[in-house]
Amino acid sequence: MNRNDSTKNPLSRRAAIAAGLAPLVVPRHVLGGQGYQAPSDKLAIAAVGVAGMGRNYLNGCKDEAIVALCDLDFEFAAPVFKTYPSARTYRDFRQMFDKEQKNFDALIVATPDHWHAHLVLAGLAMNKHIYCAKPITHSVAEARAVKAAVLASKVTTKASIQDSRTSYARATTELLLTGAIGSIHQVHLWTPTYSPSGLARPEAQTPPEGMNWDEWCGPSPARPYHETYHYGNWRPWWDFGTGTIGDFGCHTLQMFHDELEMGAPDWVSGVGSQAFSLAGPVQNPECMSIANTVQWHIPARGAKPPMMAFFYDGGLLPPRPESMPPEVPMPGSGIMFVGERGVQISAFYGGNPWLPFGAQPRPGQQVRGLPGGWLLPEAQFKDFQQPTATLPRCEKPDHYTEWVRMCKAGKKSITPIEFACGLTEFALLGTLALRRCALPVAPPTGGGRANREARVLAWDTKAMRIANDDAANALVDPSYRGEWDYKA
Repeated sequence: MNRNDSTKNPLSRRAAIAAGLAPLVVPRHVLGGQGYQAPSDKLAIAAVGVAGMGRNYLNGCKDEAIVALCDLDFEFAAPVFKTYPSARTYRDFRQMFDKEQKNFDALIVATPDHWHAHLVLAGLAMNKHIYCAKPITHSVAEARAVKAAVLASKVTTKASIQDSRTSYARATTELLLTGAIGSIHQVHLWTPTYSPSGLARPEAQTPPEGMNWDEWCGPSPARPYHETYHYGNWRPWWDFGTGTIGDFGCHTLQMFHDELEMGAPDWVSGVGSQAFSLAGPVQNPECMSIANTVQWHIPARGAKPPMMAFFYDGGLLPPRPESMPPEVPMPGSGIMFVGERGVQISAFYGGNPWLPFGAQPRPGQQVRGLPGGWLLPEAQFKDFQQPTATLPRCEKPDHYTEWVRMCKAGKKSITPIEFACGLTEFALLGTLALRRCALPVAPPTGGGRANREARVLAWDTKAMRIANDDAANALVDPSYRGEWDYKA
């Protein structure tokens, strides 16, 4: 396949979804020495969106057979194409699926968020194993649809929550599950913002040569190209990304959402700060604000009392617990569980909040707290010990290879997509609340400037709808554009 292969006769969106083919399974017939992997034992992998995070996903699977690569921007993807010279390259995923579906076993989805569900559903329809970037979908309705499709399939899937099930993440979960701090009434999550935010829509630019910008926009509303979207800064733009909470929510929720039986909230509310430029306020409901907060209310679950979950980004921090020594600053990012008998503060991705990311204490190193977190009041928990490790683990260097092994064995991965869909839905209700807050509101009677409204949105999880706000409800299952509407 020539790298300049055109997109003649592409499959329709519905044809790609409807396509189905059993995975290619070739038995081992070539024996080699110790550690040798015969070509017939390798997983044949295709990938869509390879120039950004996709290159990391592929690198984690580099010992397998990378057979087909798709990216709309060949110039941006050129280093990746060079790394896998035997892989056939495409600009249009529909053409790749049409020509390569008999040649690959597994699909890596590494596009911006607004394309995830479409590609995952297409891959499942072709009976392919799936590795997908998080959040798994761009909307709540998509999360439901993808979860149902995954559960109906017999393939192996995995979400790109690289820290999930690592020793440091599991240490946090195991410490929480001791019940040392009692029933949980609040959980606070905070992290910096990593993308330019609070922006007005930029002026149009010319897309990279040969790039089909209309296809990049795909199911989302079309808009002129600008490099702020393509080249990695699409995450704060609601048409393409899901903001900081969508991007990072799954990374932290994976440690406690299911363990605390949080399920779905019955209401959610969010507010973004007002951005200003030299020209005045930036009134742009299309882009995440520079600093945001979200609140979820989780009703009682059996013996578990009602609880609140809070999210902060952009440098915002939760209130300090009263039992925290005044000379100790709040960590710049983290998780704080507030229970009836105490507080647990852990690193955002799990582990001790005072250690470098993912690190364990060195022999003899004195660190405040335990491997899974810091318990407060300190005097009350001074003799408390980290519990014995009991939960299954998958260390970060094995994240991708674990997926490959499970694909070959026909088993579930340790972080399957159906699990991540629950985390995604919870996080995206926060995204939805922030988007609703940014929508224009009528100015007050008698004049004056309209303020943003952090409305409390009543969530009916069974009906999958916002019960008290039509504008917010329209974001639960948004429509798609033209030929990219697989629901049509």
